[in-house]
Amino acid sequence: MSDLPADSRRTLVGLCLCMGGALVGLASLNYMLLPMLTDLGIDQTGASVALSIPSIGSLLVVFLAGRLGSSRGHRTVITWMGMAFVVGSATVLISQGLPLIVLGLLLQGLGSTAIQIVVFGLLSERFVEPSARASAFGTFGMVSPFIWMLVPVLTGWMVGEVSWRWVAALWVVCGLMILLSARVLLPRPRELEASGEVLTPILAGAAVAGLVLSLNQLGTDGLTTSTVLVMVGTVAIALFCARLLRRLPKPTFTLAPLRVGRTRSLLSVVVIIPLINTIFLMTMAFQYLYGLTGLQTALAMVPAQLAAVLGARLMAGPLMRRIGVTATATLMFAVLAVAMLGSLLIQTDSPLWLPIAYVTVFNVLTVSASITVTSGVLASDPDVSANDLSAYRGSGVAVGQALAVVVMNSIVFGLARLFLNNEFEANGLSQADAASLATQIQASSTSPDVMSQYATPLPSGVETSQLMLDSIVTGLHVNGVVGALLALGCVFLVRVGRRTAAAVV
Repeated sequence: MSDLPADSRRTLVGLCLCMGGALVGLASLNYMLLPMLTDLGIDQTGASVALSIPSIGSLLVVFLAGRLGSSRGHRTVITWMGMAFVVGSATVLISQGLPLIVLGLLLQGLGSTAIQIVVFGLLSERFVEPSARASAFGTFGMVSPFIWMLVPVLTGWMVGEVSWRWVAALWVVCGLMILLSARVLLPRPRELEASGEVLTPILAGAAVAGLVLSLNQLGTDGLTTSTVLVMVGTVAIALFCARLLRRLPKPTFTLAPLRVGRTRSLLSVVVIIPLINTIFLMTMAFQYLYGLTGLQTALAMVPAQLAAVLGARLMAGPLMRRIGVTATATLMFAVLAVAMLGSLLIQTDSPLWLPIAYVTVFNVLTVSASITVTSGVLASDPDVSANDLSAYRGSGVAVGQALAVVVMNSIVFGLARLFLNNEFEANGLSQADAASLATQIQASSTSPDVMSQYATPLPSGVETSQLMLDSIVTGLHVNGVVGALLALGCVFLVRVGRRTAAAVV
């Protein structure tokens, strides 16, 4: 970062602080949500509602935030959304029941999502020259793993030693930091675009939110009447938005990025990255295989996050500057494809350092690849503003996370169950018992409280603990193989995107 001009360094520091503050809620929510709900006497149904509010509701502003960043200025929008983040966090802090929790998480989620969209937009617009851009994105890539290294450990300590309300108070402090950073460190807007209408960006965000909600319900409840109604509503919103795009003289939402081959390819990579889903499986394995508590699991993940912080700065940034975005992303995904097969080395009796080493290598490569691909997405179409491209990237991440539950977890747990059928039978489990056991393990992919539960004896007298260990290890192996194939798919998409861009030129 020392090679950047003083004003650019100032802006980059401000953007890092704003992004870090916006990510704190996401990095701590799962660690404090259940103690909070238990303290307030809210049942599991309420917990499910609370969990879905930030991720689904925040998508309503994903495209609107990009539009406002161009028309009102990044500094102004971050200030607005920082206020929403503070108010939402304070609402959770003083809440005594589910209604205020839902309202607070919704406001915080809206603010956090919008801030991330606008921050990426300003980052891309501010750092255009290739060398400065590589340095800026390499530095910026350190923010997320740093937050995920520090906040879960701090949250685990707060929840265990004091109170979950301390976590909400931390959110308020982070929101105030966002406001201060935006006003003091970020530049004032110079040239602003015309505001235009806001209906089409809102409808586009609602369509993405509906798609994610449909996928979530499909993964948890199957094809129920409620799921079908959400799907129908999502299609109706998308069709209405498409109709407005044809009828309005100057709609502010644009489908232009989807018409560019390079942008489509890189956005596909953005969707695929969450499907690998190794971090979740490894945190579950730490708890099941090694009996670690939530705080101990967060500590076990510190090496992985610390290595990713250093990797983004010392590996991704220099490589982007030396060989370019495409070659860097290709290299990262190619090495990741090989590294994913390291999961085959993990067994139920493996020493703890082995999965820690595995997830550390995985995290370094995925974080470096992700920030590289993000840089590529935001520069993939010179005719579209970086704010709009940032909104598409944010939507892609959300869809990928939803697909991870529906597709990847189904593949991992389904194949794991198939591979373990013989072992289930050898241990005296009936098909019904085996299905129940696999369902119990798989449920933890959508219900974080299950991850804190340990195995109990079956009526047959067979301890489920060893079977759970075998199931999870097999799931890790399947995840490694499927993840390796997905990483190779990313290599292909990155290279195809490059050839498409060259052909257009």
